[in-house]
Amino acid sequence: PADVRLLVRAIGFQRKEVAVGASTSSVSVALDEDPFKLEAVVVTGQATTLERRNATTASVQVSSAEVNRAPAQALEQALQGKVAGATISMNSGAPGGGGQVQIRGATSILGQGQPLFVVDGVIISNDAISDGANTVTGAAGRGTPAGIGSNQDALVNRLADLNLSEIESIEVLKSAAATAMYGSRATNGVVVIRTKRGTPGSAPQFNLTSRIGQSTAYRLLGTRQFTTADEVRNLPYGNGSTSPDTALLTELYPSGQIPLTHDYQKEFYNNSDPSYELTGSFSGGTPSTQYYLNLTGRNELGVAPNTGARLYAFRANVDQAFLAGKIKVHTGLNITRNSLNRGLSNNDNTNTSPIYGFAYTPGVVALDSVDATGTYVRNPFNGGGNGMSNPFETFRYLHLNELTFRQIGDLTATWSALSAEQNQIFVTATGGFDRAQVSADLFSPSFVQYEGSDGFFGRTVRSEGNVFNYNLQFAGNWSYQPSSRVSFTTTAGYSWETQYNRVIRTRARGLLAGVRTTNSGTVLDDADNVLGDFRDVALFANEQVLALDERLAFTGGIRADRSSANGLRHNSHLFPRASASYRFTNLGDLVNEVKVRAGWGRTGNRPRYGDRDVLWAVGSTIGGTATIVQNPTLGDSLVTPETLTETEAGVDVTFLKQRLQFEGTWYDRRISNLLLQLATTPSGGIANLILNGGELSNAGIEAGLTAAAMQRRDMDLTLRATFAKNTQEIKNLPANVPRFPVGGSFGAAFGRNFISPGGRTTWIWGNVPLDANGKPLPIGTLITNPGAVAAVRDTVAGDANPDFVMGFTGTFRWKRLTLASTVSWQQGGMVADMTRTLWDEGGTSRDYDAPVTRESMGDGWDLKAPSGYTTGPFRYDSWDGGGDVRAYLESATNVRVRDISLSYEAPDTWLRQLGARSMRVTFQARNPIVFTHYWSFDPEFNNFGATNLNRFIDLAPFPGNRQFYLSVDVGW
Repeated sequence: PADVRLLVRAIGFQRKEVAVGASTSSVSVALDEDPFKLEAVVVTGQATTLERRNATTASVQVSSAEVNRAPAQALEQALQGKVAGATISMNSGAPGGGGQVQIRGATSILGQGQPLFVVDGVIISNDAISDGANTVTGAAGRGTPAGIGSNQDALVNRLADLNLSEIESIEVLKSAAATAMYGSRATNGVVVIRTKRGTPGSAPQFNLTSRIGQSTAYRLLGTRQFTTADEVRNLPYGNGSTSPDTALLTELYPSGQIPLTHDYQKEFYNNSDPSYELTGSFSGGTPSTQYYLNLTGRNELGVAPNTGARLYAFRANVDQAFLAGKIKVHTGLNITRNSLNRGLSNNDNTNTSPIYGFAYTPGVVALDSVDATGTYVRNPFNGGGNGMSNPFETFRYLHLNELTFRQIGDLTATWSALSAEQNQIFVTATGGFDRAQVSADLFSPSFVQYEGSDGFFGRTVRSEGNVFNYNLQFAGNWSYQPSSRVSFTTTAGYSWETQYNRVIRTRARGLLAGVRTTNSGTVLDDADNVLGDFRDVALFANEQVLALDERLAFTGGIRADRSSANGLRHNSHLFPRASASYRFTNLGDLVNEVKVRAGWGRTGNRPRYGDRDVLWAVGSTIGGTATIVQNPTLGDSLVTPETLTETEAGVDVTFLKQRLQFEGTWYDRRISNLLLQLATTPSGGIANLILNGGELSNAGIEAGLTAAAMQRRDMDLTLRATFAKNTQEIKNLPANVPRFPVGGSFGAAFGRNFISPGGRTTWIWGNVPLDANGKPLPIGTLITNPGAVAAVRDTVAGDANPDFVMGFTGTFRWKRLTLASTVSWQQGGMVADMTRTLWDEGGTSRDYDAPVTRESMGDGWDLKAPSGYTTGPFRYDSWDGGGDVRAYLESATNVRVRDISLSYEAPDTWLRQLGARSMRVTFQARNPIVFTHYWSFDPEFNNFGATNLNRFIDLAPFPGNRQFYLSVDVGW
């Protein structure tokens, strides 16, 4: 035989071509690491992939090491700062998660706003179900069965059930030219998650990871310092002048002097008990059989009393080849048990949310004290009695638990029907299920201070949520390679999907003493809601071409979808896509390679459940029985999916002998057939009509720069920076739909997004004082010069959209030490800091007594405050009960270290003593450093949870926390 040249490739390493002589029986090849992930494969179709160096669209890949750099409450938190173009935020600091991923801006006003999540081919649920906290807080009204729970209950979405230690890689598909393969569920992007597998030919390996650490609250608000009882009695908003307040102050401080002011937040959010995580995995394989098993137990304790999240997870993945590899079968099973105790937080109307209640409680009473009978001291402020609460008592006796039992299973079978020199034919069947049973229990005993404010003492809620997702896909794949310079891959197939989500809640109020069951109340009510019931089928075809020695790549396809959510269920909606790239190679030492790429695609966002129908709704309770009424929203029997059409173009350039890489992408998205609600005359029994119409646009740029700054035997340094900027605008609305405010806000007094033709969806509209020429006056003019105010108008007061967002990641290795970190920077954007409003109104804000200066007030203020005004009263009075929304709009600019890890690889002497194959000791931290001028806890938090718009409302959240862990990984 003649000499040959061998091309060696492996994911995570750069390819290398070596010459092999005719007489050589074996050859050793050392591959260099691939810092740009060019050898990684990206998803291009239902059954096709492509090396990233030839990718025709923008996508992001996140490795297992990056995901697990530091422990995270949920997957979203682990991805923060790592995906350009994705806005990823946690809604509060409560243990157990609760976040949102938004790719390239909001794409819908009413419809689904979350990406599609796919785990090993299974489309999984990311639903969020209320635990019933609204029954206590009354944030959204609690008088009817519909008020048992609400979207202000600090909801946890189901990504919190995923075990991060099982994840091998995550690919985020952003471009419609890529996501269109998923049809009418892909407008918001697709997140493809692959779990770990066994390796062919590897010996059995056992790995044990043990972590221990703790959480601490960061950026607590502080409190006003009181020195005399008269300062409390003279609070201007009636907080300290009632009879109970006055009597208590005289009893506690007979001299009138207050020597110490309690900082209730420091006393309350101070749990420092250790959290832990223990993970064991066993993997290995032969050429025909590979296996991977993982078992994880994690206990994350919250910083508030009796809060925490405990997750147990098991995964098994098995790959088996039959008939000399002609048939390959993969099966996987994941079982999780996720128990959450998150307490109360966010908005309330009963003063039971701790941050809400503390705002109206001057720190002059030891709220954590109990008398000889074990009864907590009563909070006398803000009216006292059952209109107020003692959070120390509440969190001691309130039981609020959410328990999820979840199973995800997948099965993939591939048959190699033909394997010839130029032709290969594969037939693949992929199926799976996702089942989650979410049970929530709430019990509020009758003796706690706040009980009885609605006439009932004691309440309990039992919620049962059942989520079922199934999907099945058949695909045929034909690869034809007529020469070494060109190849064609044709795919066609069929898919079937079903999703079902039902929540049943039962509530009892006025409980018998000591009894916590739902059949023991004097008033019983319940709600039974089907939140989703979908049947979707699709036909698809894709074509992929590689030509000119893999320099030219083309991918195209079309998908025809039918869904039970559509008005005409038997009509198919078409979603085509096409993209191409061309690589200019071997250009020189300075510029090594340039790839230009462009893509176009159309995807959909199917209607919500019920948008095509006339539905019943739960009415008031009569004689203890809930009534049924007509839903005030009438569906559209012709409703269609929202349609996104996107054009994308980009360039990828490699410099300096593949030491530096630049990626740049421009995109323009147009979303038409928006789901809208047309208001009607309520006297007819119908308040709103569902219809399609209008157009929303998103346009932006994304850029990334990666540098392999150093690659030596004992030292490596890799740095990456990303940049993203996006703007979104309403292009038009139907003639019969006037401009309207987005639901889920507190109105013009605090700001909300408005849907108005030609306006941005991120603009914050609210009341603003104007002069005679219609121009906004400086903030504070309502106090400093009220005569200059010609009108107060609901107009644009700010923009929640950031100017830009950047992310920075870096890995530095020196001998056995490795330092890795992620840093993010958001510039601009505004937040409605309603938390600050509460503390100013209660007279307890930390800067309440500070002088009125530019530093204390910020930009845009008229600082000529009347004599005697300090910062807190001036700010609150300038707000004027909502007369000037700008008084509590603040910049969301922040820079934060998302995660950091410092690891040490143990030397061989340690390994020999343990009989181990490997050992690593790592210090890990999550959110260790945050730089921001924002007054409240965190500008990313959102009172209304995962919403498409109005994501800028901060109201009494669970404080953010930083986590520090010590991890030991040992492999045998």
